[in-house]
Amino acid sequence: MALLENGTVVGDATWLLPIHVTDMNVFRKLRVRGDMHIGGIMLRLVEEIDVTRDWSDHALWWPAKRKWLTHTRSTLDQLCVTAAMELEFTPMHKMARVQLPDLQMIDARLDFSVNTVKCTQQLCKELGIRYHEELSLKRFIPPDLLKRGLGFEADQAGPQPIRPGEESIGPGTLRRQTPISASASNLSGPRPLPAMQFPSGQIFNASEMGTLPRGVSPGPGYSGTLPLMNRSPVLPSVSWGEGLSNEQFDPALIHSPRIPPNKEAGIFRPTNFVEKAALNRGWLDSSRSLMEQGVFEGDVVLLRFKYMTFFDLNPKYDPVRINQLFEQAKNSILFEEFDHTEEESMMFAALQLQAALQTGNPEPVDADKDDVDVLLDELEQNLDAAALNRRADITQVPELAEYLKYFKPKKLTLKGYKRAYFTFRDLYLSWHNSVTDIHGPAVGRFCLKGCEVSPDVNVTQGKFCIKLLVPSAEGMTEFVLKCDAEGQYARWMAACRLAARGKTMADATYQPEVDSIKKLLQMQSGGHQAVSNQNGSSRPRAPSVQVPSDFNPDEFVAQRYTRRARSRQHLQQRISEAHGNVRTLSCQEAKLQYIRAWEALPEHGTHYFVVRFRAGRKPELLAVAFNRIMRMNIETGESIKTWRFSSMKKWHVNWEIKHVLVQFEGEDVEFKTLSADCKVCHEFIGGYIFLSLRSKDQNQTMNEEMFQKLTGGWS
Repeated sequence: MALLENGTVVGDATWLLPIHVTDMNVFRKLRVRGDMHIGGIMLRLVEEIDVTRDWSDHALWWPAKRKWLTHTRSTLDQLCVTAAMELEFTPMHKMARVQLPDLQMIDARLDFSVNTVKCTQQLCKELGIRYHEELSLKRFIPPDLLKRGLGFEADQAGPQPIRPGEESIGPGTLRRQTPISASASNLSGPRPLPAMQFPSGQIFNASEMGTLPRGVSPGPGYSGTLPLMNRSPVLPSVSWGEGLSNEQFDPALIHSPRIPPNKEAGIFRPTNFVEKAALNRGWLDSSRSLMEQGVFEGDVVLLRFKYMTFFDLNPKYDPVRINQLFEQAKNSILFEEFDHTEEESMMFAALQLQAALQTGNPEPVDADKDDVDVLLDELEQNLDAAALNRRADITQVPELAEYLKYFKPKKLTLKGYKRAYFTFRDLYLSWHNSVTDIHGPAVGRFCLKGCEVSPDVNVTQGKFCIKLLVPSAEGMTEFVLKCDAEGQYARWMAACRLAARGKTMADATYQPEVDSIKKLLQMQSGGHQAVSNQNGSSRPRAPSVQVPSDFNPDEFVAQRYTRRARSRQHLQQRISEAHGNVRTLSCQEAKLQYIRAWEALPEHGTHYFVVRFRAGRKPELLAVAFNRIMRMNIETGESIKTWRFSSMKKWHVNWEIKHVLVQFEGEDVEFKTLSADCKVCHEFIGGYIFLSLRSKDQNQTMNEEMFQKLTGGWS
């Protein structure tokens, strides 16, 4: 029975264990033995301090190991707690500053003892956002650090108390602050924190990594564009199947305050694919708690939509979710995170303008339908009954057969487009020289399952092209189809998109896909043509609107297009003309159309990582999408090779050397991520696979055990 120099106790000796009660700022030294349970230690501590107080939200935290001691039946010996250690008795729920997707800052009471998945779930429930598995938390990394390419880990030295004037205002309540982008110039300097050394030997200075220093909130006389909001009530605990009325949601979350661009506040605008890869830094590990990852009380975390597959966007149940997703999509367009054409930028600006003009106006209600009719319509939509009725004869295999122009630059080295007679049946695209040769051998034939499909459209110039990257033995074969009109383009593009996902035109989603493409083209059109509404009927396009006097194009169009414009008046005129196509939409319809158009961008749902493949000599670009992994050219972003999730056998991570190994049918892919932690890339792969397993049941609950198995990194 002895006490060694390192603090380890031999035998059944007792020793003094120092415990810091953080919220009372008092120390206690309890005489303990190695076989004492954590629950017994907490009980003795409560009896010594104040037994009348409610300590149910407190737990023991081990700062040296960054570990919560929440298993109350575990003993000190089992946890390897020695006499040289110091523990903290601290609340599990703490206040943190959360930046929402619309850039609003709120003070939220988060559970710092549970993993990030549960923490996000609790936060989303309080905000009124369904399907929390699509979102996650990020740590804030200043744009200058992203530009310089520093490491993404943010290691803090300890809990940071909230400054005077920023105290908690009660459990479960929110307090809105000015957004980071609007208040960065008012923030105080960085905290003087010591440098921390990681097991890898790399040193990071905690004062430079990932936590925004907290500044003093504006006083009562603050007259900025975005004033502080009053505290908002906690959302009622209801079943999502019952639905919530808009009155039960926070109005400032349904209609975000206007945030004018602040040129002094550093905004990260990626200019190449390496900088786009930097956007994936900072994602928190979903299997660990906030404090285990160096996020402490009062620190800033960012709530963002992480996985770009959105299930059941319903205006009745999701006003907050739709608005926050719209705001994140808008910021990604304005900050140039996704490449888009000038024509598309005018369409996005018009939809954004319409949503802003309709803010505050009541959503249209069909007076001819009662509540029963509305519920029946929802049921019909959920069961895909309307799509099934359109397929009157399911015994006939749908087929497309038309004359198109094509271009195959890599193999045929043609100087221009060549005309041929194309047929599309099942998943196969074939072409002949003319319709008379259709019964003979085809000139060419492709199976489009697993191919990359991207649009190349300019409506005003009459350009309707479909770019296909088809997997082959030599890599990815490029093939371009050119259509003559919008309707032809919509049919063939919908067929190609479904074939890429392994679905034929007999699938119930084919016609809705065609209608969606047509609607997108009509919104981009500058002509006075009919515009389709949600019911499929057409209506004449209304004349353009007179933009408000305080209209600022920088809030609607990306900088690269505002610089190209001849004048601000000319840019306003173009936006006004584009607005004529969408001016009859309600606020919610405009936001939903914006989200749909955002989803149609070629880069949507593609997450970039700078990696080094096994036996590779230089960094390369890897992209993870919702159904595939792509090896890309780091300079141009061209796809070199694609591996589909459907052909994946298994994947795991070697945590010692930070290598990700993905085994496909007939090929193994091994790489090390350089632009972010390997766990981030691993979670994107597992998370998208998990989301693809979701059923169409709107009342489904998240299977967290399955999610953790797919994203946790087990081998």
